[in-house]
Amino acid sequence: MRNHHVILTLVVLLISPILAFGQTGGSSVTQTVTIEVKPITMIQVTGNPGSMVITDMAVGEEMSAVSDQSSRYHMLTNLENMKIVASIDRPMPAGTQLRIQLGTHQGISAGSVDLSSSVSPVTVVTGIGRGSEINQPISYTFAAASTVERLDTDSRVVTLTLTD
Repeated sequence: MRNHHVILTLVVLLISPILAFGQTGGSSVTQTVTIEVKPITMIQVTGNPGSMVITDMAVGEEMSAVSDQSSRYHMLTNLENMKIVASIDRPMPAGTQLRIQLGTHQGISAGSVDLSSSVSPVTVVTGIGRGSEINQPISYTFAAASTVERLDTDSRVVTLTLTD
């Protein structure tokens, strides 16, 4: 008999909150959900250009050049009127030139853009709208004037930025 009272007491204690909720609770509840979409501007590159070495000059030419198209870029944005700008970490040596050209389906390419002294960003693609570019080509051209006799191995860091 005592076990019966203990079990009955436990059942009442367990069911009491449910019964109380059922008597005071409603058939609906509310919650506040906070939502937000932030601007997305992502750009990345794959591959690195190989060494661009000028080994000979064409007779009568003022400049000789070599090109590399082994790099690609990918970008994603949910904004309108975006552009891609490029810059280098320091100017090119006298008599040399570094140019860049980006392919695009989303925007308008500025063509082959001279980065030689572009420590401040210069525009390479404009008119980019919402969407993405995948596997678009990056073309680099290195040129040297016929007056440049020798240039030891050197490098430049190119920065591409997706901006408004």
